[in-house]
Amino acid sequence: MVRQIGLVLLIMLAAPATWAAELLASVDRKEIGRSDAVTLQVRYTDMAGFSSPDWRPLDREWDVVSKNQSQQISFNNGKNSSYTDWTLTLIPRRSGELLIPPIEFKGAKSEPIRIQVSEQANTQAKSSDNFYFEVEVSSGTHYVQEQLLYIERLYYTVNHDDANLSEFTVVGARVQPLMDAKQYVTVVDGKRVGVYERRYAIFPEKAGTIVIPGQRFTARIPNRYDRFRGTSDSVISKPIELDIKPIPKNYPQAPWIPASKFDISEEFSRDLSEWRVGEPVTRTMTIQATGLSKGQIPPIPMPEIDSLRYYPDQTQDDTQVTEQGMVSNVVQSVALVPTQPGKMTLPEIRIPWWNTLTNTIEYAVLPARSVVVAEAKAPAISGNQPEPLQTASDTPAVTLTLPEGDSRYWMAMVALLVITNLITLVLLFRRRSPARTEPREELVPQTDTRSLWRDFRRACQNNDPAAIRSSLIAWAAAASGWNISSVAEVEVWLNDVRLSAALAELDATLYSNKSNSAFNGQGILNLVEKALRQNTERTQEESLPELYS
Repeated sequence: MVRQIGLVLLIMLAAPATWAAELLASVDRKEIGRSDAVTLQVRYTDMAGFSSPDWRPLDREWDVVSKNQSQQISFNNGKNSSYTDWTLTLIPRRSGELLIPPIEFKGAKSEPIRIQVSEQANTQAKSSDNFYFEVEVSSGTHYVQEQLLYIERLYYTVNHDDANLSEFTVVGARVQPLMDAKQYVTVVDGKRVGVYERRYAIFPEKAGTIVIPGQRFTARIPNRYDRFRGTSDSVISKPIELDIKPIPKNYPQAPWIPASKFDISEEFSRDLSEWRVGEPVTRTMTIQATGLSKGQIPPIPMPEIDSLRYYPDQTQDDTQVTEQGMVSNVVQSVALVPTQPGKMTLPEIRIPWWNTLTNTIEYAVLPARSVVVAEAKAPAISGNQPEPLQTASDTPAVTLTLPEGDSRYWMAMVALLVITNLITLVLLFRRRSPARTEPREELVPQTDTRSLWRDFRRACQNNDPAAIRSSLIAWAAAASGWNISSVAEVEVWLNDVRLSAALAELDATLYSNKSNSAFNGQGILNLVEKALRQNTERTQEESLPELYS
């Protein structure tokens, strides 16, 4: 029999072709759901041998989950005919009108086929002896923007190849994967079975009914006698409908915060008993929320106080994705600068939120704080100041008695001393003069902060945003004598509008995911020098600061 088939193949290959082979494509249906599969059959009206078409054009809008090939030769009344069939199982990658593009093979081309894919699955749930689904969804009453936990497990009892799970999407909701699909073995009814597991957080974006579509799993079960052949099997999970409630009517006029846990805490950079007029204090407030992403947490409201100025710092946030959902931490810092002495009260801060475990309104509270603000310190003189020159009224009277016979000699000595003192006074005056002819250098107080200033200058010249921020804070804390720990407090101390804008750009560069090619560290150095010069001119009690070397 094998010899006869081989002879037929040789005859077919040797015989001249009298017709052109065709490539015909067809599907089992043209309307499917988002998680449904369509069967594509491509027939080549000749023998293809071991070759096959290029299926890569399908990858643009379809997942090819299985593929089989068969060939047939028939003889009828002395005539022979042959064809090759390819059968593919396809799952759509999106909804809408999808195209099965023309398939090309050995000069033949099939016609394109258009498939309409709806958002919801049309296929009912299905299981088999080899595979079955188990799905869990958060129970209870669900509200808009609330986190819903979805757990999906696919159990299998046989070895298989080409395993494929449909992409998980939910219309009208934001979906966040909580883990990569994992595979493990467990025991069910005393038998060892394999498991594929996926977990997602679902955030409904509107009230009403949402449908979690049935998920499809397909695989090929190999033939024990022929590893190149096998049977395709598929299962579909049951679609799940959920009723999503709107924001409750009794919820306050405030940002909607649905969470299973929501806490707020705070700390101050200085004890409440040590506040002083003009000196900044950093208030750091931290929110910890379970069941929310960082984008769902609104800014903390800051009540206005007449005797207090606010300088907000860069907000830091972080969201951890766990198998049980999302946990977010948001840190909001602000520099507080008292403007008047006396008693002051920081009002209570109350943030309403919706407890999704108890379906009740709760409040995260920062209690009111009482503060007594002391008078501002007298400005200190920076650097080493030369001794004040003595005026004529400060100089004690000196009576000089000249020996007889040596009056001319002593008169010459006195004249020489007067001339020497005059030269000394001129040199001292030139040293104290603010006029300079040498190149401009850093105008900062002459203290033991020289090395910190050099670090800051080097960071600016290297255009290193992180180093600029840390070295600026370190130098400002040493040079000002304040307890400076943030860029906002540096802004308060230097009190320059353009510098504040440049430092805001510095923070934006540090905390942005994108690099800022226009960032200029030298510009920050120039603005700090200018702010120091302006502050010196405004302070009449202080002399012009010395130059760093």
